[in-house]
Amino acid sequence: MAILTFSKSIVDQLKENIAIAQRLNNIRLYRLAQALLWFSEGMGIKKIARLMNVCIKTIFNWLKTFMHKGIGWLIGQHYQGRGRKAKLTKEQQKILTDLIKDGPEANGFHCGIWNTAMIAELIWLKFEVRYNLNYLSSLLKKLGFSYQKACFVTDRQDEEEYELKRKKWLEETLPAIMKKAEEDSSVILFGDEVSFAMWGSLARTWAPIGEQPTVKTTGIRKGLKMFGTIEMKGGSFQYRESLAYELKPKSLRLLKEAGLPQDFLVILKDLKNERYQTQKLFIEALYSLAEHSLVDQYKTLILQHTETSGRFNGETYVEFLAQLLTHYKGKIILIEDGAPYHGSGVVKEFKLANRERLTVERLPAFSPDFNPIEKLWKNTKRDSTHMKYFKSFEDLHNSVVHTFNTYMQDASKVICVMKKMREDFAIAA
Repeated sequence: MAILTFSKSIVDQLKENIAIAQRLNNIRLYRLAQALLWFSEGMGIKKIARLMNVCIKTIFNWLKTFMHKGIGWLIGQHYQGRGRKAKLTKEQQKILTDLIKDGPEANGFHCGIWNTAMIAELIWLKFEVRYNLNYLSSLLKKLGFSYQKACFVTDRQDEEEYELKRKKWLEETLPAIMKKAEEDSSVILFGDEVSFAMWGSLARTWAPIGEQPTVKTTGIRKGLKMFGTIEMKGGSFQYRESLAYELKPKSLRLLKEAGLPQDFLVILKDLKNERYQTQKLFIEALYSLAEHSLVDQYKTLILQHTETSGRFNGETYVEFLAQLLTHYKGKIILIEDGAPYHGSGVVKEFKLANRERLTVERLPAFSPDFNPIEKLWKNTKRDSTHMKYFKSFEDLHNSVVHTFNTYMQDASKVICVMKKMREDFAIAA
């Protein structure tokens, strides 16, 4: 049986390579040199394999390679931070990046969403390389990808035109608005509407493994609709609930229990199940049926028992605009989106009648990211509706209004959603 012995020079070079491996943090070089050194010291191959946590055949292969290539084989392992050799070349990685950007459908998949299993199949089809799905996520991160939610963009106009309009808003329109507000001492308001569902909303939260968090829900599909604005400079917040008014059988019963005169109840039955979009229209209907003094005497009670969730429409929006003009005494520049009712006849008429004080600017189409109040709505849902159970509509209403009141008491909660915009225009905190 042949015996392999190492000269003192080889042993010294093995020790030197171990030191180099430790300095470079090169695990592979360290394992090779240490295994060979142990063998030179008379340690058995089985024990070396056990200590290195590899099979015996691997140790034999290391010895055969070392006998064939000598110490130069170890010198070829001198590198730092390379780790395992990539399965895909740099050129292949670039091609893969472009393929992923093109989307699943462009690569022959029916689905519109990438997942790691599909990408692993794509890699095999294009490059005949197999990837473990658990490792593939790390590769995608190295290539500059992250797992994220998509957003909608309009298909109604050319993409280039769409981007140009957004660029014009940022570089020309908004700076001009800021300048005009400074010259006219106007307040700049960002306005929007938001709905809060009575069945609540779900979100991620910490919970024991294997025990999915649950939230009770009534299943009632009723929503709380609110108009709101935030003021650019001072951070003031204004809101108004979109309400409608309807005399339902339950309303008449509650009014009777509250002590409304019987003869007035008989008159009110003529309005039963009629829905009025605004308080003004409802009061006018009441005045047309009964004496004004009688209506005024019981108006608060009647409104209390006939209020119901309204809709976003021109009539309710005009009520909110009137509220803004009452609250802010000077000129207002209102920045709004392109909701259809913003251009309704009743809204146009109101804006025209109040053009001396109210200027309206329209955001570019499909650009909610330019409206900072969207972030405030997100914060509101986080604090008011996420993972909460609402037994009644009043519970939902109270939760949202409680959060709204914190905005009105602490402007910093509003200002924080406009932080970057305020920094861009050097607005002091």
